[in-house]
Amino acid sequence: MEEAKYLRIKDGVIVDHIDSRKALDVLEILGITPESENPIIVLMNVKSTKMGKKGIIKLENIKLDPKKVAAKIKKIAPKATVNLIKDYEVIKKIKV
Repeated sequence: MEEAKYLRIKDGVIVDHIDSRKALDVLEILGITPESENPIIVLMNVKSTKMGKKGIIKLENIKLDPKKVAAKIKKIAPKATVNLIKDYEVIKKIKV
């Protein structure tokens, strides 16, 4: 699938397993706005075997501390996972 390459990020942070209705709230809590110069991918209503539907946020070329992200979003996304990405690979994973 050609468009799938646009969904991958080389370096950055991915927040996964967000309640789909809370994805935009997570962006707001993290202070990420559309004015950012870096790519922001927000997926909502993604099929999930564990959650039914989930949200995923991918932030490319943004350096965030995964532990700080987890602490900030814990109340609204308690099932979330924060993944630090380097060269397209998950190098650190933190469960909120």
